[in-house]
Formats: sequence, structure tokens, C-alpha cells
Amino acid sequence: MLINIAKLFKEIILILVVILLISCTPGLFQTQSFTYFFRSLGSGIYYLFQPQKIIIPLSNGEEVTFFSAVADELFNSTVIIIGSLVLSIVIAILFTYLFHMMTATLKKVVSGVLFVIEAMPDVLIVLLSIQFFIWIFKTTGISLGIYEFGGETIYLLPILALSSIPSLFLFKYMTAGIDEEKTKDYYLFSKSRGFRESYIFFIHLFRNTLLTLIQYSKNIFLYMISSLLILEIILRLSGIMSFVKVYGIGDFRILMWVLVLLYFPLYLFIKLGEYIVTKWTFGEVGDEGVE
Repeated sequence: MLINIAKLFKEIILILVVILLISCTPGLFQTQSFTYFFRSLGSGIYYLFQPQKIIIPLSNGEEVTFFSAVADELFNSTVIIIGSLVLSIVIAILFTYLFHMMTATLKKVVSGVLFVIEAMPDVLIVLLSIQFFIWIFKTTGISLGIYEFGGETIYLLPILALSSIPSLFLFKYMTAGIDEEKTKDYYLFSKSRGFRESYIFFIHLFRNTLLTLIQYSKNIFLYMISSLLILEIILRLSGIMSFVKVYGIGDFRILMWVLVLLYFPLYLFIKLGEYIVTKWTFGEVGDEGVE
């Protein structure tokens, strides 16, 4: 127990150090001064523990604390990111199951289509996703909320569009994990016992790849952040990345705390998921036999 706590503490310290370096490094390139860089590092450590002293000058001349200024934008972006991540996981699981049940010929066709999509730039995939859902809106009359007007925040369209890239990557990771699991003895034994493919998939294959799926969510998060700014600009959203674009340029403290507020909830979510899955699989993830 103490070893796990110590490991968790080390990971948190490492994350904070990386965030601090990411936030202060642009200033090093701008000033080309290591003195300024190390002074920024010291200042960053101070403001990590004193965030209430970060004052944001708004466009109307008013000065407010960082958390007061960023609260609404942070909430909007958090809803979109979490919603997109959950939707991506659901879509990836569903399509992995359908892919698992397909014939070899159909799998080749689907793999070819996915290969073409993966070759596209991330920005293009996001733009095509937006255009696709707008087309659905125009065709069916279903209101997805296309732009943000009059202070009314939209969530459905950004969540749908932002989930496109993570869904592809999670699907790729899951199918690779499933293919690896299908080479193990317990899968062949289950097949020989006459268990249905759907039973084997959800009871054994899916469970044994779930931990890998959660761990890869860390990488997926980086793609979501890079695409979030594009969505906020195109759909005129009031989000955290737009806030950084307006107030964070030249102020490393804002970028630093935005990264902390975005990454740590995901980090805790992943750690909780790893703990639950490990308990579910009795500590034998990916290596147990048929019960």
C-alpha cells in the first residue's frame, strides 16, 4: 500500500515538473535567456501553490482572479472532453465487437477504409466530421446546435466531432489487443467448448484488453486537446483553449494552470479505471484462463 502511494506521489511530482517545463520553455525561445527561464521556473513553483494571486486583466478593464475568469470556459471544455472521451470508448467497443464478428473479407474492406482515414491529417478529420454532422442536421432536421450564440453553450456537436479521432485510435488499439488475446490458449479452449463468440468477447477478450484501453486514453487525450482549439474557433465556442489563446500568450502561469486543470482530472480518471479493472480481473489482466 505504501509502495503504491509513493509511486502515485512520484508520478504527480513528475507530471507537475513536465507541465512547468512546457509552460516556461516558450519564454526561453522568446528571450533566449536562461536567467529568465530559471526565474520563470521559480515563479511557476510559487504560483502552483498560490494560484489565487494570479490576476487576469479582462478586456473590459476589470481585474479578476484566475479561477474566477476561467471557471465557465473550463466547465464547457471539461464537459466536451469528458463527453467525447466516454463516447469514443463506447463507439470503439461497439465497432470492435462488430469487427470481431465480421468475415475475413469484410474485415479487409473495413481495414482498408480505416487505413485511408488514418492517412488524413487530424485537422481534416475533425473538419469532415463537423461537415458530416451538419449534413445530418440539414437532412433530418435534428438540431445539434451549430454555433454558439447569445451565451448559449452547445455541447452535442462538439462532442460528436471531437470523438471522431479518439474513436479511430481506440478501435485500432482494441482490435490489436483482441487479435493478440485470440492467440492465447484460453480463447481456443473456449471455442472448443462451444461458447458463443459474443460470450467469449465480452467475458474474456474485452475484459483482458480493457486495462490497455484505459492506459491508451492518456495518448488519446493529447489528440483531443490539439483538436479542441480548432473546434472552439470554428464553432465559436467559449472554451479553455480560446481562453489560453486570448490571455495565456506571454503569461506562462495561465498555460501552466490550464494544463494542470485539464490533465489531472484525466489522470485521476485513468488511475481509478486501472484500479477498478485490476480488481475486476483479480490482478490477472490478459493472462488468466477460462473460469
